[in-house]
Amino acid sequence: MKFTSRIALFFAGILLSSGIAASQNYVERVKENPAIASGVYHPYHTGNLSDTPAPKGYKPFYISHFGRHGSRYHTLLQYFDDGKDGLEKAARAGILTADGKALQTDFLTVMNEHNGLEGELSPLGAKEHKGVARRMYQRFTPVFNSRSRKEIDCVSSNIRRCIISMANFSESLDDQNPGLDFTFHTGDKYFAYIMKPAKGKTFGKACAAAEDSVRKADCKYDKLFSRIFTDPEKALELIPDPQAFIKSVYMAGAICPDLDYLGIDIFKYFDYTELAPQSYVLLDKMYGECGNSLDYGDRCVCSADDLLSDIISKADEAIKEGSHRAADLRFGHDSGLLPLIGLMEIKEMSDRCRMVGAHDHWTSYDNIPMCSNIQLVFYRGKSGDILVKLLYNEQETTVPAVKALQGPYYRWDDLKAYFQSRVEMANRYNAQFD
Repeated sequence: MKFTSRIALFFAGILLSSGIAASQNYVERVKENPAIASGVYHPYHTGNLSDTPAPKGYKPFYISHFGRHGSRYHTLLQYFDDGKDGLEKAARAGILTADGKALQTDFLTVMNEHNGLEGELSPLGAKEHKGVARRMYQRFTPVFNSRSRKEIDCVSSNIRRCIISMANFSESLDDQNPGLDFTFHTGDKYFAYIMKPAKGKTFGKACAAAEDSVRKADCKYDKLFSRIFTDPEKALELIPDPQAFIKSVYMAGAICPDLDYLGIDIFKYFDYTELAPQSYVLLDKMYGECGNSLDYGDRCVCSADDLLSDIISKADEAIKEGSHRAADLRFGHDSGLLPLIGLMEIKEMSDRCRMVGAHDHWTSYDNIPMCSNIQLVFYRGKSGDILVKLLYNEQETTVPAVKALQGPYYRWDDLKAYFQSRVEMANRYNAQFD
């Protein structure tokens, strides 16, 4: 059956590093490149995609993958409410500057584009996944051109943007080799481990409280108000919650790069000193809620125990003699990927820091943009022994706690033993909440 027909039947049924250079903090980075302030909403971007040659005699034969959905629309129209109301009140009062009028036009265009598309994959998101799949095929062609290994098993969160990401990724692989045999799965069974909630998640309130505290202290709006309103004092009378207003405008700007076909840049209305805090309060909160922070990292990463177990068990099945599996592909969310790489302790998540202030050491732009992914590429030697290397956002990475055989290449037995020890630790931690 043709791939597109199978898809139809299925639906019918970075700068990438763990830290930022000490000589340049986050605000300075935003000054140089305001686009990074989109943070977790920023489209996918690649860095060094070169490959360290594998040890002599080793060939890739299997890939295990987890990818965040691609660029999307905002999940809630409510993000636009405060900005829309404030701009409309100012317009009626006749206090919008020329920039204010332009901002209102841009804001409403972005907002209206969301009608009926909340949370859905954007056209750019589809392109991102096709690109990752194409590069995966081109870099590791032997995995997909094996005579005996044709099976590609695809599992997705039951959220549509993830399912559509899976479809685009798989279609791109099929374009490269129409002989591949795809199977597709989604539903609550798979969602349960693709985005398993953290146990005892009372820390969510603490993360929200920290955001509120930092927002009140750091997030200013004077420069934006002076730019878009002829009478900022009058604007403050019309807009009862200026913090909610500027956050709403920021959120409209943050999603603009995902809707690149609109050609709108709302960040241009911000001064970088006001834009950067709007970004980093959410960045820090994300790190606290899902990352390997010193505050709540143990709770966060332990939620990935079932996902890492799935990676281990499917890899062990795939490396068995007689297996026809070429790749296991999983499609989920940032809140699934961050705990996973934290539990794995890849280098980008091995250096832990506090949630508040994390932005000067770890950023969502660098580490968890749309379409972020982790890939484990398995190699077999002539004697049958197995090596594996990890790619984080398609760049070679390491697990500092495990000794590599050579470069980024690990013996699977060594890496698996460490991953299993991490799963067991997570199981013990989670058991206290059962």
